[in-house]
Amino acid sequence: MKTSDKTLMEQLRLTSREIKRRKEYFGISDHDSELLRSMKHRVGEELEDIIDEFYKILLAFDEVDQIIGDSETLIRLRNHFKSYILTIFDGQFDEDYVHSRLRVGVVHRRIGVKPKYYVSAIHRISSILKKTIIKEKRSFEECCALIEAIEKILMFDLSLTFDTYIHSLMDESRRSRTKLEEYAESLEETVAERTRLLKMQARNDGLTGLLNQRAFYTELRKELSRGQRQHYAITLIYFDIDGFKNINDTKGHRAGDKILIKVAEATRQTIREGELIARYGGDEFCIIMPNSSLEEGRVLSERLCETIKKSVNSTKISCSIGISSSTPDNYHDADSLVKLADKAMYAAKKKSGYVIETISS
Repeated sequence: MKTSDKTLMEQLRLTSREIKRRKEYFGISDHDSELLRSMKHRVGEELEDIIDEFYKILLAFDEVDQIIGDSETLIRLRNHFKSYILTIFDGQFDEDYVHSRLRVGVVHRRIGVKPKYYVSAIHRISSILKKTIIKEKRSFEECCALIEAIEKILMFDLSLTFDTYIHSLMDESRRSRTKLEEYAESLEETVAERTRLLKMQARNDGLTGLLNQRAFYTELRKELSRGQRQHYAITLIYFDIDGFKNINDTKGHRAGDKILIKVAEATRQTIREGELIARYGGDEFCIIMPNSSLEEGRVLSERLCETIKKSVNSTKISCSIGISSSTPDNYHDADSLVKLADKAMYAAKKKSGYVIETISS
């Protein structure tokens, strides 16, 4: 159930039994109620003077004057305070009375009245009411009993007001903790996402999203090491786009970038699961083929050429491809394998009359 669906008494768990018990703590008896009811008429007659004296004392302090703020608010507060004083002398300290006292605490908390001001106000009204009682022509014992009854009720009220203050502070603390936890969780997600993006940026080419050269060498070394342990061949395909510099010079870098993106996408569509693609630099690309032979590299290269042509939708775009392989019997490290594939690619470029040529080493 939402907090807004509960009454203040429900939120504070103030049952009729708890109210009765609390009155016992302060020693509030039926006799106290009778004594206070006997003073109601007299207090009613002097109520305006009591309120005037009370606010004259409070408003002498600049802090209190600033909290009240304006004459309309002062008028409302005076009327509420009149009602409060009269309910004390009704002598009915039941659930309705308790609820009204809790509301007083909530209102004071919301408008920013600090406990020290509220306690001092209770002290002031206690003094004023005691003077009113003393002016009554009653016996010494009865005056003492009335004064004691006033003190009990005001302390009873003060305890209720402080309950709302404490409850409000705890509620604020819970809300703040919840917000802090939500913020921390959100921050963790943000950090995790940014860390993931940073890792991706560190490993991936910004334009095509393929592995960059640094990540390519890392993965190639891992794969070569794995191939040695598990005794299988690693095939490397190295290719570039023929005449790419001329495309950039005549059509501009944007046109060149679009072709690179299309080539990258065509390569993704061509490779098999477990194979890796990298943009080695400029218009040069590499494909790592684990557990694959040179012949499988040639087949993939032929398929790749056709896919690229369809992707860029031009018969003028062609690739030069070089293939190299490292086997358990003829091992090459990463640098050597790349150099062999690069050499084969440049050899393919010299084969005039061929759109694509593959050379193995």
